[in-house]
Order: sequence, then structure tokens, then C-alpha cells
Amino acid sequence: MKSNSHPIDKSRLRNEVSRRNRLLLRTKTFANGYKISYRNDCELEVLYDDIFTKNIYFFETENPAPHIIDCGGHIGLAVLYFKSLYPRSRVLTFEPNPETFSLLNRNIAQNSLHGVEAINMALSHGDNEDAILYVGENFLEAWDSTDTIEPDLWDNMDQYRGISVPSARLSSYINAKVEFIKLDIEGAEYDVLEESKAKIGSVGAITLEYHQSARNLAERKLEKTIAVLSAAGFRYELYSQARPISLDSLPKDSVYQLILRAIR
Repeated sequence: MKSNSHPIDKSRLRNEVSRRNRLLLRTKTFANGYKISYRNDCELEVLYDDIFTKNIYFFETENPAPHIIDCGGHIGLAVLYFKSLYPRSRVLTFEPNPETFSLLNRNIAQNSLHGVEAINMALSHGDNEDAILYVGENFLEAWDSTDTIEPDLWDNMDQYRGISVPSARLSSYINAKVEFIKLDIEGAEYDVLEESKAKIGSVGAITLEYHQSARNLAERKLEKTIAVLSAAGFRYELYSQARPISLDSLPKDSVYQLILRAIR
């Protein structure tokens, strides 16, 4: 597996990000009026369908200006969805990939969103430490939404390269009532949730995407995730491909994803 943990020339990186985005940038305006800049047609179609058609991040609150934390911001589709649900919401979004982060900021700006703060960091157990983010080696074909700090998450990790990115603890950002947390960080969900367990009592609802892998299965991370949420007073619902599923009928594949909704 390729890895690069050498210090980044940030000026050079910014220039390369700008050059690549100019070359590959596409922009589409959807029926809901949102103008979205992106790179990968198939990825956009799948994610837009999940978020805006299947409503996987829907939640209800009586607060007309809820505080939302979006972990795994990607290009901002979830941010746009949250602002469509609650225009007065305050959204904090984390995206570690500097190339994707530039598109996230672009989509926030060109849709004139207010009350959104974007942070170019990964979330992990560490704080103010660099993490290795594995990103698709083939820039033209990679799905940036599969970037991960887990070195053995996917079967095709030989097609990823490692870049050094700053990281932070989620718990450092939960200092008051949070109505909703979206946690989709490609395999690191349990570790970040466990690190934040002392704070999630002030969270109204959490939706996370659980990523099954050989290691996560061996370490029983799904069961541990449910245990952390249950200890904090949440009830949970599991979904596979938008359909309810129980613990005794999980997919038999070695790699799969589940949506876990934690509600009170």
C-alpha cells in the first residue's frame, strides 16, 4: 500500500487543488434550485438520491434553528439538505480531503448558505495531530466519498494513496445542545463515537453509516457502536439499502454499509 506521511507543501497543494478542480469541475442545477459543483457523475447521482430522495438524514426537531454537526461533509450535499429542512439551522461540517473541501466551500458559497462553518480536518481519537487519509489513486475515477483514515477498510486499498491531513476530536466541538449529528467517516464512526461518549448525552439524534470490514467484524464494532448509543439513552434503527433490518439478518458480504439511526 502506498503511503505518504511527509510534511505537505501547503502552497503547492493549494495550487494543485485549484488546477485539478478547474480541469475536472462540473456544475449541475437540480430541480430544487441547488447549484452543485462536482467531479464524478455516478457518485453525485447515487449520493443525491440517498440524501434528497431517500431522505437518509431526515430528522425532526421543535427547534427552528437547530445545531447540526456534519461529519464527512464531502461536497456539501448533506449541508444543502439540512438547510432545506431547517433554513435557520447552524451547521458545522468536517471534510479532510483538501481537494473535496474546496468543492464543499464552493457549493456553500454559490448557494448563498448562511450559518455554515466548514473545517478542513479529519475526525479521530487524536487532537491536533496529523492523520493519514487514504484517497483514490485515480483522480479521474475515484469516489471522494470513500476516502478513509482506516488503512484496511476496502478490498481495493491498493488503489488508494495516503496523504497527511490534520485531525481533531469530535468531543471538542460538542459544548452545548446539538440537535443532530451525521457521522459518515468511512469506517472511523465507532472510534469517533466512543471518543465522544461523554458528550453525546446533549445530542438529540445521530445518524451514522456503519462500514463493515473484516477487522470491524472481528472487533464487533457494530455491537460496540450500539452499546455506546444505548448507554447514552438512544434507541436505534438499522437500515440496509433503505430497508429496515435486524441484527440477526445482517448481510453476509464481507464489506457492506448500514445506516444506523439513533433516536430518543
